[in-house]
Amino acid sequence: MVSSTTNEKPVHSLATAWMYMLHWYPSHYSKEEKRLLMRLDWFLLPFCSIMFFLKWLDSSNINNAYVSGMKEDLKLNGNEYSLFQTFYNLGYIVFQVPCMLFLSRPQYARIFLPTMEVLWSILTFAQCKLNGAETIYGTRFLLGVLETPVASGSLYILSSWYRPDELFKRAGVWYISNNAGVMFGGYLQAAAYNHLNGVHGMAGWRWLFIIDGCISLPLAIAGFFIFPGLPASPKPLWLSKEQHELARRRMADEGVEVSKPISKKMLKRVFTRWHFYLAVFCYIFFLSSSYPTGQMGLWLKALRKEGHSYSVAQINTIPTAVSAVSMVSAFVATSLCMVYPLWAIFSINQFVTAFAVIVLLVWNVPLKLHFVANLLLGFTAGVTPILFPWVNIVMKDDNEARAFTSGAMLTFGFAVYSFYPITVFPVIEAPRWKKGYSVNLAFVLACWTLFLLGTYLHRRETKKAEMERLYRDEEKLGEPSNHEETIKE
Repeated sequence: MVSSTTNEKPVHSLATAWMYMLHWYPSHYSKEEKRLLMRLDWFLLPFCSIMFFLKWLDSSNINNAYVSGMKEDLKLNGNEYSLFQTFYNLGYIVFQVPCMLFLSRPQYARIFLPTMEVLWSILTFAQCKLNGAETIYGTRFLLGVLETPVASGSLYILSSWYRPDELFKRAGVWYISNNAGVMFGGYLQAAAYNHLNGVHGMAGWRWLFIIDGCISLPLAIAGFFIFPGLPASPKPLWLSKEQHELARRRMADEGVEVSKPISKKMLKRVFTRWHFYLAVFCYIFFLSSSYPTGQMGLWLKALRKEGHSYSVAQINTIPTAVSAVSMVSAFVATSLCMVYPLWAIFSINQFVTAFAVIVLLVWNVPLKLHFVANLLLGFTAGVTPILFPWVNIVMKDDNEARAFTSGAMLTFGFAVYSFYPITVFPVIEAPRWKKGYSVNLAFVLACWTLFLLGTYLHRRETKKAEMERLYRDEEKLGEPSNHEETIKE
């Protein structure tokens, strides 16, 4: 039988611990486990990252199409444009929890995600024939439904194959793919408009959907051969029988429970313990507080009206620097999560975000500091790849409960987010949102506080479980226990 590791995990000093972010295959792992980890990094991680990239590419293309001729061709108005995201969110919210529970079934997990991806790729092609607001509403709703399992589902699957000390840095790589999708979508639309507008009698914005579909469909079909589902699912083609068994055993050693029938016991586990409520509210506060991250363009546009010499092209390209900050900060933060205390990394991330919001709340600051504050809002990208893996880790004792909770986090998060911008950040008050930045600061601090509370409760829970385990072991040996009083307390 192949062991997971051959040596004890080395202890790093705080001064050199940062070097761990470069160590993707720890030296204390056995050769067999290193090979398994490399296979996961060659197949599972790239596939999940590419699918997340495509999700953002395909879901954000409607915005690029709107400003590239769709509005005029279909005679759309501003109110209709606002409803595009509403219908997408509606599909996303309603089907989030059911999709996550379906993904938790080992017998269906391997084909579920690729099937959804193939269907949304076909729908992306179909959007080149949009002829009015009503058809856009319908396709946006269906796109929200079909893309539902990609975000929370990817992290759920990654946390089922990777150990905690392997997971965070890979979650960081996965998460930055969404920023890449947003950035790439803008450049792709520019290329489609410049080179394909009018080709075969079709507008450039229609060609964008065809190009996106051509990118998405082959990769989605490849998912039937690459995506492994859960460790309890049938063996994927790219793992040997021994590697598949090792993958199952090492996650069992970490205490990650295998899938069980969905029952009332699972619901009791969810609703009678703190994990669900803290995770959901923490994500609600985070998601809403991330809204200002994408609003730098409105500030630049206001500066232009005041006489600053920013061109239209600059107003569209300068804010992409925020995505660059997001990509770097998310990768660095998640890479350091398992060598420095998780609460410390999260606190640094939230402190930087809070500082940026305070600067924008004060508003009357030097122009350079204003730029820095907008760029530092990119640090919000570090929250999701830390929060979701952490939730999956603290709820590893129940596979279905963590799937349900991951889905509920997105359901309630997007439910609040759907009306948050309208009520807190109305466009008519842009770009100086006094009320908005005040509420946003409170939400940043609330998310920070809840996460710190969660890490404290989890540490206390883990310590108590360890004491109970020692007590049971000593009872079996017939020895008196020094831990009994501690457990009773």
